[in-house]
This record gives sequence, structure tokens and C-alpha cells, in this order.
Amino acid sequence: MDFKVILGVILAGILSNNIALLEFLGTGAVLENERSSKKSLTLGLGTTLVMVISTLITWPLNKYLLHEVSYLQTMAFVLVVLIVVEVIHLIAKNILDNYCRSDFVKFAINGAVLGLCIHNTHQETLVAALINSAAIGIGFMLTMTVYAKLKDTEVDEEAIPPTFRGLPIDLLTAGMMVLALLALNFKF
Repeated sequence: MDFKVILGVILAGILSNNIALLEFLGTGAVLENERSSKKSLTLGLGTTLVMVISTLITWPLNKYLLHEVSYLQTMAFVLVVLIVVEVIHLIAKNILDNYCRSDFVKFAINGAVLGLCIHNTHQETLVAALINSAAIGIGFMLTMTVYAKLKDTEVDEEAIPPTFRGLPIDLLTAGMMVLALLALNFKF
């Protein structure tokens, strides 16, 4: 892979292939996010780390073991993601427990991580899969952070019709973010 291809994969992963908004994987973690933008950034970085490590394990696992028995792929990948999350939690327990105690459950059940692992099985090389997972993880992190920042801004509740308050306005906000990303849909 040359530099242009790597740059294209990174830009596509961050912008035009945003897994949370355009493929609806991990959308629950974004919409239910009640954290500050700083904590959302940490959760996004953690999710990116889990995505990269899970891809490092699941790509060779699929390539050399599961390619003949693809019906076991999802179950094996879920197990790998759960183990990766638990190992990271055990290694960094002192740092992360003070900062985001309950977020490890969200890492483990995040559809974006599992969807990315399954999506990356179609990559030709492990390097391409790792670059793709890092880029998509950064895109997920940016989505979480921007969405948290949008939710932190002051909104005049009286300007919003009563039927649109709460989840409907959150979905409309996410929809506008999707439209902005669709405008950036690059073809590399």
C-alpha cells in the first residue's frame, strides 16, 4: 500500500465510512451518551483501542481458522471482544475505574466493535485491517465527542415543540450529522 491509499483509507474511515452514523453500529452508545465531551473523548479512545486490538486478533483468527466455518465467526468474535475488554480493564483498572467505571460494559456490547471486526475480515492484509480499524475508531471517537458537545450546548426548550423534546430531537441531531457526513462522501 502506498501513502495515497493509506491516507484515503484513513480519511474514509474517519469521515465517509463513519460506522456509528452511516452504518448504525454503536449508535446506542452515541445517542445514550450523557457524558461530558472530555469523558466522551476517553470513551472513544478506549473504543478505538478495543477495535485495534480486536482486529489484531480476529483478522488472523478468521483468515487461518474460521474461513472454513464462517457460521462460528460471530460467536468467536464476540468472545474475542469480551476477552480484550476484560484484559484492558484488568491492566488499566486503577486509571480507568476512577474515570469511567461503567463504560467497560459499553465497550463489550458495542456493535461498532463487533461490526468492524466482521467488516475487517474482507481486508486483504492485516496492516490494511489495522489501519481501517484505527481510522474507524477515530471516526467513532469524533462522533461521540461532537455529539456530546452538541448535547452540552444550551437549547431553548420552548423553541422545540413538545413532541420533539428528548429522543426525537436527539435523532434529528444525529440525522443532521449523517447528512453532513454524506456530503463528505469521498470516492477513493
